[in-house]
Order: sequence, then structure tokens, then C-alpha cells
Amino acid sequence: WDTSDPQKEWVVEYTVSVNGDKNHHLTVLYGDDLSDIQRSLLHELRNTYVDNETIEVTVHRMEEVKETSESVGFEGCFSP
Repeated sequence: WDTSDPQKEWVVEYTVSVNGDKNHHLTVLYGDDLSDIQRSLLHELRNTYVDNETIEVTVHRMEEVKETSESVGFEGCFSP
């Protein structure tokens, strides 16, 4: 069994401008520190925008998730 500490969970919110279009992204990445997350984000960008030579990225939020909340079921609370 792997007894090592699990990697930390980070939330990253960013906007990508490409060919005049803006795309807003919110993602969860896993890593031990900020440099791991930056590498993961770069990997995600390369996979997502593989056909684009140049993109402009603005990171709005990059923070470690410190707390988790209890999930609350929404059964019966949603009606289309």
C-alpha cells in the first residue's frame, strides 16, 4: 500500500485569449507545490490548444484547496 501523503488539490481559474476569442476555464489540478501546478497547467494548455501557435493566458486564481465541505443532495430541489 502506498502510505505517502496524497498530492494537494488546487483550484485554478484562468482566461485564454486566442484568435480574438476569450475562453474562461476553471480546473482542479493536483501537485505538491506551486511549481507542480504551473507545470500541470502548462500541460493542460498544450493539450487543449494544440492547434494554436500563440495564446494569451491570464490566471485569475491559483490556490490550494484547504477545506472540503459536506456534499448536500439536491434530490427534489431541481425541476427542469
